[in-house]
Amino acid sequence: MSYDIILAVDYHDENTVIRQFDERTQEESIYTVASSAPALEKVVAQARKRRSRGGQVVWIQESTSGWARVQALLGKKVKFQLANVVQMPRLPKGHRKKTDRTDTARMLREYRNGSLPQAHQPSGWWRQLRRLVCLRENLVNRRTALRNWVNRYLAHETWESRVGLWSETGTRRLRQLAQSLPEWDRLVVDLKLTELERLAVPLSQVEAQLHAVYREWPDAQKLDAVKGIGVIAAVSIAARIGPIERFRDAEALIAFAGLAPGVRQSDQTRREGRIGGGGTDGHLRHYLIEATVWARELPRYCPTYERVAKRRGKKIGRLVVARLLLRSIFKVLRDGLSFNGEASARPGKATTAMA
Repeated sequence: MSYDIILAVDYHDENTVIRQFDERTQEESIYTVASSAPALEKVVAQARKRRSRGGQVVWIQESTSGWARVQALLGKKVKFQLANVVQMPRLPKGHRKKTDRTDTARMLREYRNGSLPQAHQPSGWWRQLRRLVCLRENLVNRRTALRNWVNRYLAHETWESRVGLWSETGTRRLRQLAQSLPEWDRLVVDLKLTELERLAVPLSQVEAQLHAVYREWPDAQKLDAVKGIGVIAAVSIAARIGPIERFRDAEALIAFAGLAPGVRQSDQTRREGRIGGGGTDGHLRHYLIEATVWARELPRYCPTYERVAKRRGKKIGRLVVARLLLRSIFKVLRDGLSFNGEASARPGKATTAMA
């Protein structure tokens, strides 16, 4: 019979805490090593010597920083397990002490019980694409923050019209206005307008790269067929979803996007709570909610939207459409179908949508 050596690891930039368990002797030990390539390779080499014939070295690590380079370093020397700590059960209230030792103990316990939740391990291509998408999101957020600041300044301190403020003509008007402001305010407004102008260059570069990705990516092209989803949004949505095979069904994808409501149930009483929660992708949810501005007009979703909006309001109606849209996206990506906005869902079934 083969026995494994299990290494539950809490990896940090400087030091790594390792809890080692030998299945043959049932011995458990914990120690700290430097977070360097030679030190980690030495730990694995020693564990491989101690394992029984046919056994493996199991490396369990949290899905936080550093897992990609550790996995590349150790390669096939270990059975690499990436733990999704967000989905791990919480400890009782009296024992919720967050330390490296308790983290490694939890991962080891869940693995030995066969209930360790696994995190997705995106390939290098996916990680690069997501970083590109995140960069654009950061640039857009910064641009929005600067525009909002200027807008609120004008509302507080001047009577200037804010209509068409960010057109080419509006920007020239802002520059002229800045010259008439008090000295300190003129400096602040000038610097913010200059930063806005500089943001346009990297933003256009990133969006050009995303357009290039779109032209070579059939999945993004399929999503672009949905009314309300453009080229940039299609690439961003597909990038944030990742390989569709990692979701067992559409409901798992909906939960990942933070569109599944919380549920409180006792006996015959059931109440739905807020959407979102830990471990969800707020950016993906944002893209989908924004897409419903137009998607709610599609024949597939319009009857459901109008029915829900009449009973519970427009915001809840758009939320329901976002769930329906994501179910359709799941089928489009999983089955390679083309999106059909004309087909309508079955009457009375707000939870069903076919691609």
